Amino acid sequence: MMTMGDDAKAAVVLTTRLGRRDRPALSPAVWHSLVQALQDAGLRPGDLFRGEEVIDRTAVAEDLAARVRALIEDTVAVTVEVDTLAGKGIRVVTYGDEHYPVRYRRRLGTQAPPVLFTVGDLGLLGGGGVGIVGSRNVDPAGAAVAREVAGYAARGGLPVFSGGARGVDQLAMAAALDAGGSVVGVLADSLERQIRKPDTLAALDGGQICLITQQHPRAGFSVGAAMGRNKLIYALADVTVVVASDRGRGGTWQGAVEALRHGYGNVAVWRGAGEGAGNTELEKSGALPLTAVERLDELASGDDAAPPVQMTMLD
Repeated sequence: MMTMGDDAKAAVVLTTRLGRRDRPALSPAVWHSLVQALQDAGLRPGDLFRGEEVIDRTAVAEDLAARVRALIEDTVAVTVEVDTLAGKGIRVVTYGDEHYPVRYRRRLGTQAPPVLFTVGDLGLLGGGGVGIVGSRNVDPAGAAVAREVAGYAARGGLPVFSGGARGVDQLAMAAALDAGGSVVGVLADSLERQIRKPDTLAALDGGQICLITQQHPRAGFSVGAAMGRNKLIYALADVTVVVASDRGRGGTWQGAVEALRHGYGNVAVWRGAGEGAGNTELEKSGALPLTAVERLDELASGDDAAPPVQMTMLD
């Protein structure tokens, strides 16, 4: 049985779809605003389990108060599923946990997910590394770049962060593992399905991998999940290399543009054989050009591109 404090349990009950997939779970921004309202009233999230009068003491809109009351009614079902996931090796990490990535708090602000579902070595979430992203339909030259960057990072002791999708993501993760390195897969597809794959099981047994997702561990791929996942890659990495992107469209392009606009992390873009049609425009928008893999050491110096976000959330 997994043990959670009341604050952590409140985050899971109010912001996930455990227990019942059609639950009206709170978005990260709404959750953070609720926690702020509770703090202003001298309360903590765990106090919500003390009775309905607690939410009445906060300055939140009645529609939000009604959602909170409805969600809390599912507490037993949610905690039962948390225990079921724990039996499968899937751990729930909430915003206030010691293993929650500090960079999510600093870089994402109110977009930081209150809850992560995780498998593997949680120590990989806090030490920085190199993100590698790109097109699903990457050409052979781009595929070679993805492998080369991943192998170089791994041999230098830097974890590789990617999204686990077909194309650049999977190529980079496999190359890092083959080079004896570590990887963090930030998934927009079913975590439960991923941990049943033989290569994933081997990496888990070897302590080389951590998989995380902010969606239900059984939820399949969706465009919305992929877009929400992108910022989580950029925010973890010292620098994220965009190997190939389409111009003006596609998840890789949108994720890089969003990261540049909001300062989620350092963004580099490959300039050379295998680059995508959008790479030039991303450089014009502020992405750092990477023309040789050896420059990765300079770009992944560990400097935090985004200033600390002033947060008032409970740690």
